[in-house]
Amino acid sequence: MKNILSVVSLVLLFSCQGQNTDIIRNVDAIRFNQLICHKEGIIIDVRTSEEFQSGHLKDASNIDYYSDDFSKKINLVQRDVPIYLYCRSGGRSSSAAKKMLKLGFKEVYNLNDGISSWISEELSVVKSESKLINKKTNHNVTKLDIDNFLKNNQFSLLYISTQWCVPCKKLKPIIDGLQLDFNDINILNIDADINKNEITDFNVTSIPVIILFKNNIEIYRNIGFISKESLYNQLAIINR
Repeated sequence: MKNILSVVSLVLLFSCQGQNTDIIRNVDAIRFNQLICHKEGIIIDVRTSEEFQSGHLKDASNIDYYSDDFSKKINLVQRDVPIYLYCRSGGRSSSAAKKMLKLGFKEVYNLNDGISSWISEELSVVKSESKLINKKTNHNVTKLDIDNFLKNNQFSLLYISTQWCVPCKKLKPIIDGLQLDFNDINILNIDADINKNEITDFNVTSIPVIILFKNNIEIYRNIGFISKESLYNQLAIINR
């Protein structure tokens, strides 16, 4: 009986240890691929934009580890989903993973030997067109612009995103379609990189973020990607 209890205790111990999320999970290319296919999260390529354009994982965001604003951008990444990091050979992504743990990220996966191992396993990569990943295409807005927008519309929606964030890009067509399907909601798109000082009052901790106001009072907020069906269901409930 004591032996059985000992075995059970060991199983429980290792089960609890397995649930500790404050560690970097270094995984090989095959496992990395399985994870990103079956456990939705955010893929981040920490190489330079030139390396990124030459070939990268599908749906990866590019945040250069050596860029001056690396920490600022990482701070905007959603923390409550798995993070998948990679670079050319694993060095930069390993350093990035350590920084992210210090910033409070809980579930961080690092691709052992980087994209080189991914290619060696003949897994697919995509190439970007020759363009700046962080090109600033959104217009600047002032705090006065935002204040007037919120005051002059009954239902006002702020969509706060960046050019380098892939979840933001996936969500943008859904946001664009809102105006057609909910014509009483007015939308203002705000680039968090360009307008970082203008959004301080809205306590933006991660991107993308949707904030809906009614008569200048916040009534709904969503952080991270949300499906069209889920978003429309939420808005339909609010509009009842």
